[in-house]
Amino acid sequence: MAVALEELYHEIEPLYDIRLVTKSCFHKIIEWTHIVENPEFIKLLHGNELIFNAGLQFDSDEWLLDFVRRLNDAGAGGLVLSLHDGKNYSERVLEYCNENCFPLFAAGWNTPYLDVMRLFASVLLKNEQRETNLNTALKNAIYYPDNEAAYIHYFEYDGFYRNMKYIMAVLSCNAYRDRNGNKRLQEIARELHYSLDKGLVTEEGGRLLIMAARQNKEQVKDVLQRICGSDTRIYAGIGTEVTKLQKLQESYEHAMTAYQLTKTAIEKNILAYEELGVYKLLSDLRHPELGEGFIDEVLGRLIRYDGVHETDYLEILKAFFENDCSILHTAEAIYCHKNTLNYKMNKVKEILGYDIMSNGNRARIMVALYFMKMRI
Repeated sequence: MAVALEELYHEIEPLYDIRLVTKSCFHKIIEWTHIVENPEFIKLLHGNELIFNAGLQFDSDEWLLDFVRRLNDAGAGGLVLSLHDGKNYSERVLEYCNENCFPLFAAGWNTPYLDVMRLFASVLLKNEQRETNLNTALKNAIYYPDNEAAYIHYFEYDGFYRNMKYIMAVLSCNAYRDRNGNKRLQEIARELHYSLDKGLVTEEGGRLLIMAARQNKEQVKDVLQRICGSDTRIYAGIGTEVTKLQKLQESYEHAMTAYQLTKTAIEKNILAYEELGVYKLLSDLRHPELGEGFIDEVLGRLIRYDGVHETDYLEILKAFFENDCSILHTAEAIYCHKNTLNYKMNKVKEILGYDIMSNGNRARIMVALYFMKMRI
């Protein structure tokens, strides 16, 4: 349950004597409201709360600056403070709030906080129902695209129309999961809420499903690159652009393929489907029985031989192909004398029972190795 601060401010500005005195900071996401008078209770906040304070303890600039700093450190979404007649915020306090993008409001001494908070609670609860409906609609559009009645109405009511441009993406950061959940994933979800010009983010199975509307692949990738670029523990896949809500499933499946390959075959933590090269073709053909059957047909003898004799001929074959089938380069890569490697490669050919250097067999081995990399 969360709503942009801008939406809350839009509700109260015409009705109550509350004004924003810092820079807008409207990208802040508010999840609930609390009254906090004693600074010692700030440590109990969960984050993203809009805090109300009656201003009874506001007796000095130092007190207020300390109070605001504590709130900001606790992840609060902003402060509404009642001001006695003649009191104002100092430039020092405003400068701190602006530098830290912390929204600070001035409320009239007679502002009815309970009425304001009741109004906020109503907006937050309505938004929670809206988000629930949209999240359900997104999953229905992905898994049951032919059942339009399960999602079209909810999307169009919120401005996601049938024939707009859409891109799906998938993101995870399981390395941050602990017994209390995945706080980092929740932070990323909140960041995406206001980073996407128009979009929807929901969690499923420890992953974020991201739907971006009216944005092209480059724009979506820029947003995700800012999140993934400096953290290799975050993985993201970006699907293809579609022009109908009914085709979200196609974009989602391509996003999942790219996402899965970041965790298996391709050493990048963010990928767009269009960047997959030969893996795009293999993923379109990929079925468990097809891939495993082809691997067994081409490399099965070698795999079984290694299993029985505890040898590493399959790894040697992989290294050989990763080094352009060059004995010299492979020997250098695996720290093996070239004469020893020649002996081992002859053994590989003997076990497989075919010429690994003919054009046809080289192609078959490479495809089998690609299939093995795509295993999840």
